[in-house]
Amino acid sequence: MRNALFRAICKVGIFVICAQAVVHFRPREAYEKYLKLLVGIMVMIQLFLPIAAFFLGGNMEQLAQRLEGFQEELKQNAKLEAEAAMQADEVLERMTLEEVSRRMEELKRKEQETEQNQTQQQTQEQVQEEKDTVISVEVGPIESVIIE
Repeated sequence: MRNALFRAICKVGIFVICAQAVVHFRPREAYEKYLKLLVGIMVMIQLFLPIAAFFLGGNMEQLAQRLEGFQEELKQNAKLEAEAAMQADEVLERMTLEEVSRRMEELKRKEQETEQNQTQQQTQEQVQEEKDTVISVEVGPIESVIIE
């Protein structure tokens, strides 16, 4: 590893020296910024290649196998998450149905109480009407009766 890194640094150093010579002997000053841009990009590429080879292991087949394994792992995790989401949806649906049933029973109970209250009120009104009903009896003139 150290040897490969040392070789890469040496190559970049030699390249920078040669590139500076080209920039110094440029035909016109107008080309300087373009040459420096080009040299900078080339230096970055030369530094990136050994680093990429180190992190990628230099073996593209091994990288492809790792990517396939990662893809399989993602598929499995997605499947597990889908199942978990389905279970959560089922629980939510069951809880919603229970809540709706509970509220329906509560409404029925309130409706029955209201009907009972109305029936009691009607009964009380009928009793009150019966109490308030005045029975009128008309009595004609009284004749005096003499008993002998």
